Amino acid sequence: MTAWTEQTLTTWGRSRYARTATAAPAGEAALHDAVTERAESGLVAYGGGRCYGDAALGDGGRTILTSSLNQILSFDRDTREVVCEAGVDFTALLERFVPDGFCFPVSAATASVTVGGAVANDIHSKNHHAVGSFGDHVTWIDLMLASGEVVRASRDRNTEIFRATLGGIGLTGVILRVGFRLMPIPSGAADVRYRRMRDVDEMIDTIEGARGGTAYLFAWVDAMARGGALGRGILELGDHATSDSGAVPPPPVRPIRFVPPSFLLRPSLLRWYTNRRFNSLPPGGRDVRMGLAPFFFPLDSMPGFNRVYGPRGFYSIHTGFPRQSQRAGIRAVMEAVTTANAGSFAAVMKPMRGPGDGYLSFPMEGMAYAVDLPRRRGIEELHAVVERIVLDHGGRLYVAKDALMTADAFARMFPRLERFRKVLAEVDPDRRFQSDMSRRLAIHG
Repeated sequence: MTAWTEQTLTTWGRSRYARTATAAPAGEAALHDAVTERAESGLVAYGGGRCYGDAALGDGGRTILTSSLNQILSFDRDTREVVCEAGVDFTALLERFVPDGFCFPVSAATASVTVGGAVANDIHSKNHHAVGSFGDHVTWIDLMLASGEVVRASRDRNTEIFRATLGGIGLTGVILRVGFRLMPIPSGAADVRYRRMRDVDEMIDTIEGARGGTAYLFAWVDAMARGGALGRGILELGDHATSDSGAVPPPPVRPIRFVPPSFLLRPSLLRWYTNRRFNSLPPGGRDVRMGLAPFFFPLDSMPGFNRVYGPRGFYSIHTGFPRQSQRAGIRAVMEAVTTANAGSFAAVMKPMRGPGDGYLSFPMEGMAYAVDLPRRRGIEELHAVVERIVLDHGGRLYVAKDALMTADAFARMFPRLERFRKVLAEVDPDRRFQSDMSRRLAIHG
């Protein structure tokens, strides 16, 4: 019998909580026992806890913590394929492989994300326009189904399960092991160029012009700017450096040790901060060589960063628009946020290439724009406005960041949902794997 412990879990946004029975099985046999134990409540896996919304929460149910499944099992230098358990995080990958001249092809903004979470959310990064999403580099997945059976899924074996698991937010089963390919790198550093962009049009035009010649494209956007400065920000253009020589020291780690009171999130103070950040970059920009850890994982220099949004947490609205409507769609979202005076100091933009292999994968050919907003009065109504904008422009919202999307909008944004549901009906006919998100979005139908 599995020893289950009552626990309250939350995720990065701190806007949703779940009281759940948890277990951390160490090994496949223990995981089998935990998965197959009969219970009326739903079951979900929980990795690094860095989803912003409720994808990995199961209030009133059972939760499998993957923290004990954390071994890197093998690496083939010739094929560049690494095999690891689902609970391995990106810190372990960075420390193990970068000294040998290899690196993961795609990462999130924090190294605490696990490989299982990267698969389940088919994460994308500031180099999506060049290399695609994480799932594009996955060669196979070992998945434990609700029955306890372990199946290997790939592009030519159990293909439907493979495509449902990539971006499938943990609903097909528990990911045990993943095989994926690393990329060779010339050094453990990146050459980065920071440039001011005066408005949303210059930002989008510059990103589009750099798609073919720059490995990494990512922009911080001043979400408080209005009028002619709407969408101004700082564009980051990066490439792998030829050597580590000359790399600046990583920034000092400055933990956020307390939750600030809500009054510190007044729009006037946020506007002061974003204006200061924009003007801290010289008009001519700045070029710097930095280590890969601070380049890939800027949030990790501020542990507890999610606390700065106050005691009620925050929502992240992560939108994606197809290329033909990206300019109008992103501009409309920016205007909605500033009109609502919602207040944000964290908004980002990055280009995307074509869709991923997963039935629920987020990316498309176009542009992503995300904004984090303190959870307070009026934000839910603002989200509804943004949801309509996204639908009107043929876009979609990213479920890894979502806590507010409606079931109707979800069905309209993800046209392969019915194929996903068909796989779920085959691999989990009793609907053992459920989450707060799957119920909110009526993913099972």
